[in-house]
Amino acid sequence: MKKTLLPLLLVAAPLSAQSFEAGLFIGQQSYKSFSDAGLTAEPAKKTVAGVRFGYSLVDLGPALLQVTAGYQPESKTGIEVNGTAVPGFDFTQKHWSVGAMFNFKAFVAIGAGVEYRSESLGVKGPLTDISTTYGRPWARANVGFAFPTPIVKPFIGLEVALPLTSTSPSTAEYFGPDDAVSLKAHAPKMQIGVYGGIRF
Repeated sequence: MKKTLLPLLLVAAPLSAQSFEAGLFIGQQSYKSFSDAGLTAEPAKKTVAGVRFGYSLVDLGPALLQVTAGYQPESKTGIEVNGTAVPGFDFTQKHWSVGAMFNFKAFVAIGAGVEYRSESLGVKGPLTDISTTYGRPWARANVGFAFPTPIVKPFIGLEVALPLTSTSPSTAEYFGPDDAVSLKAHAPKMQIGVYGGIRF
């Protein structure tokens, strides 16, 4: 019995420090452009906000491994052609995500992870209301400060997120009958902003 108890304790010790995280991201989101015949169309950069929740699977010393889930509500931004807004048309986007994140909890905390995002993309305007869903992996990295308070542990930092895949259609595909192709050609290409919250 004693021989089996020690290995169980060694496994259970790091798992017993499981904790939760609730965070808020606020930052700028930029989108892909499409060019043809001297014209470049792209959604305008937009400030977006999203929430994220984490659950720590391993919390051992400075190392923290989490599973995460997030949601960004729908945002609307104008569509520009060669830098000029197209009146009456909006590009819409929202997503939910699940992923994993590794954090190194020094005074200057560093984190990196991947997540799967299911993005809802759309264009709304006069006689136009099209949409599609785009599922793809994203990478996230952040650097910031974690405050070692006794119970609730606040943190804040800078976060960058980039998609690991993207769509670059040909002109024929872009103007073809499948609306999903042209919408995915303008999907978000980067997010950068402030991420902060609490661990408890």
